[in-house]
Amino acid sequence: MTAASRDRLVRLARRNDVDLAEAALLCAVGADPDLDIEVELLRLDALADALEARHPPLGYGRQAAAALADYLAGELGFGGEVGREPTPEDSLLHHVVATRRGLPITLSIVYAAIARRIGVPAYLIGLPGHVVTGIPDGDRPVVLDPFHGGRILDEGALSERVTTATAGQLAYRRSMLRPSPTVNVVRRLLNNLTRDLRAAGAPGRALWTVELKLALPNRVPADHRQHGELLAATGRFDRAAAAFERFLELTAGDTPERETVRRAAIEARSRMN
Repeated sequence: MTAASRDRLVRLARRNDVDLAEAALLCAVGADPDLDIEVELLRLDALADALEARHPPLGYGRQAAAALADYLAGELGFGGEVGREPTPEDSLLHHVVATRRGLPITLSIVYAAIARRIGVPAYLIGLPGHVVTGIPDGDRPVVLDPFHGGRILDEGALSERVTTATAGQLAYRRSMLRPSPTVNVVRRLLNNLTRDLRAAGAPGRALWTVELKLALPNRVPADHRQHGELLAATGRFDRAAAAFERFLELTAGDTPERETVRRAAIEARSRMN
């Protein structure tokens, strides 16, 4: 990823009025440097134009949600595959648009991007363990689940989703339906990419995802630990030791995690010679 692309993504992440599709495509550039973002945005424009040609102005609420789901899930086949192990490609928006398969977050970005292009102010909602799409409708948004065919979720279904995702540790609250800030969407997308690239046995390919997270305003100390682990796995022991030591600087207390990282820093230093 070029410095210009990284800097643009960081600027977009600080705003909540941006096209989430552009932010997601900027993330995808890290995995596919030859990606033409303008071409991919035009593909989304074309999908939105096709939907607009089929319907009168959709406005807000349930009518807009139903039309969006009928088109994207019913006609075009966008959706997820329950039980299938995620792959890195499921978090790359251009791949999801091409295959019409993805994770809840990338599918929700497709829904929100298409909706906004036809004047429907949709947004992402970051429920525990599952991202969905919201469309304003009075005092409570209409909530669609793009992963499950654009199903509209009522209060009971939302409560069940939260309870299942958290093993009963959290109860559903209506405040959970607030729009997810752009920076949280970007971080969640990058977290998925980090996880799936590491699971694919490609620590070197995952490095850029953590480096992007470290550039975001919502970076956390654990990013430095993760950075160190990936650097060590690719033989960059000097940088790995520095990353582990930065984690230790930013955290406090006598915890098992800090002890593990302290040992990792010592090991990395010992392997520099």
